[in-house]
Amino acid sequence: MSMTTSVPPNSGHPESDAAWQLIRDDVFDVICDDAELERFLAERGVTSAEPHADLMRLLLGMSLREGEARSLYIRVVDHRREMARILGRPVHIRVAALDLLTSRPANRRNPRESRPIMVAPALLERALEEAGSDAVTGLPRGGHFMNLLQHELRQRRRRVTVVFIDLDGFKLVNDAHGHARGDEVLRTVAVAARSVLRRGDVLARIGGDEFGLMLVDASVEESEAAVVRLRSRFEELTAPLATSFSAGIAIADDESTADELIACADRAMYEEKRLRASR
Repeated sequence: MSMTTSVPPNSGHPESDAAWQLIRDDVFDVICDDAELERFLAERGVTSAEPHADLMRLLLGMSLREGEARSLYIRVVDHRREMARILGRPVHIRVAALDLLTSRPANRRNPRESRPIMVAPALLERALEEAGSDAVTGLPRGGHFMNLLQHELRQRRRRVTVVFIDLDGFKLVNDAHGHARGDEVLRTVAVAARSVLRRGDVLARIGGDEFGLMLVDASVEESEAAVVRLRSRFEELTAPLATSFSAGIAIADDESTADELIACADRAMYEEKRLRASR
């Protein structure tokens, strides 16, 4: 597997780290409706006197007083409902919040001018794509994965490893057993990941039968061990189909970009696939 090296990370700001950890753990990808948001706030209220302020800090990185945060929260929820009505589809809470915050300010002289301006459809679709989860696996999508990777690389605070994963013989499964069984295999990648990866590691479906895995603060040995654990668990869960995957690892250095890192991992994956096929 192809690898480079990285420098040790530095410590970061605790609030920023807390917000980023929540994004990494995809909490707001799981909170899909208003009832779940209210449950989230109720749970925060047990341990915090400012649950709405906590929510906005974690959601948007904004520091607000509790009263201001509660007011903004109500507006965001209302705005998300309106966006969902217009689009005819669910809207990610972060997308609604960002759209609201970039809307036209209130105009007391002309109430008509106070109506929020919706972002351009193409931009909104892109935002929804990047914020949302893959419909088949429930994993983050490729755009969201790239955002996370680019953020980590910009910070240069933690060692970043990318693993590019491609399922072996997936087309044969689809052809022999149908697309429904193929979707089960894709979902099994996510199931296997949840049971063997660390909290905070990010697995995303890049497209088709390809997945990206981002590990932070993992050594070369730890990264290789993570791939071995994931492959072993995946093969165990899909034993009747005799499926597996090939994987390539790339570890960032000080100059790495997200595209370069993924391309390096992709090349390493194809080399491993070639070697596995020749055995």
